[in-house]
Amino acid sequence: MKKNIGRRIMALALMLLMTLATVTGCGSKSAGGTSSAKSKTSEKSAGLTKVTVSEFRNLSWCAAYVAAANGYYKDEGLDVKFAMYNDGPVAFQGMHGGDSDFCLLSQEPVLKAEEEGLKSKIIYTALDTRLYGFVGAANIKEVRDLKGKTIFAGMQGSAPYSFVSAILRNAGLDPEKDVTFVNMDYSASMTALKKGQIQASYINVDNRVEIKNMDVNMLVDTSQKADAQKYLKSKEFPGEIICTTAKFAKENPKTVQAFVNAISRATEWINSHSSAETAKVLKPYFNGMTENVLRQKIEILKPALTKTGFISENAEKCVQEFVINCGTIKKQIPYRDVVDMTYVNHYQKNR
Repeated sequence: MKKNIGRRIMALALMLLMTLATVTGCGSKSAGGTSSAKSKTSEKSAGLTKVTVSEFRNLSWCAAYVAAANGYYKDEGLDVKFAMYNDGPVAFQGMHGGDSDFCLLSQEPVLKAEEEGLKSKIIYTALDTRLYGFVGAANIKEVRDLKGKTIFAGMQGSAPYSFVSAILRNAGLDPEKDVTFVNMDYSASMTALKKGQIQASYINVDNRVEIKNMDVNMLVDTSQKADAQKYLKSKEFPGEIICTTAKFAKENPKTVQAFVNAISRATEWINSHSSAETAKVLKPYFNGMTENVLRQKIEILKPALTKTGFISENAEKCVQEFVINCGTIKKQIPYRDVVDMTYVNHYQKNR
């Protein structure tokens, strides 16, 4: 597979997705039913303010779903619907294309867009550190064994792609020349690994539940202190975040505050309840997963789950240093240009 051809195809596919999203909107199913991605939010609307959240359904953002299940959005005067996309960068583009008001994703696409003049505001972190892993086939004992192999790491520009690229460079491999990246649904990567179609894959660390009976090797696991220090280089790494456009935040501060209030309440609820109780609440949002599997995954995620959603200047600097080293952005972006903790601070002050 020629990498330059693959990237052109990926770019064309992304453009097509965005064109379709702009023309027709992007519907998704949530626990509350089918949502329309085209949002016309106004703080002057009668009754509940309609809000759309673009996402790609991942337990790292479990507070967003608990807030819906427990009625916290409605308590704050919001009618929230979720619009599902197949990856974070596409969900982010959907938000900036006008299809949603908030987005659940990682920092990399936000920072890249900010550097290119597309303004966003990060208003909350879902996790206080990044729980990423990299798993290889049975015959792959070390990352350097992947030279000439085929791997999966999400789409180019995504956080998993940057993460895996950093791992490869650390092992002395050139991501541009020494491996072949393939694109597929995240849910299909473990099957592809099992069948030998790929030799390594990015995973969320909670996917240890799915791979525990597979003949594979965990090459990197940032839930482990040594790997976190080696690759993230920081105890605090708020990479998985919630953002909105700078324009929406400026024009709808009450709606943004209400959204952060609901998410904050959900975060507190998760931190004060058992993994089994949380799994029961989340089950309608994760069709195909049993409550027992969800419970195990939440147990893995809980140590990294944020307590307040706050991102410090130092933690943001660490994230940006990682993203710079991966070549995603060229230099540090001023904290207040992209991070706005006004809403988190207001909630904490008035809770």
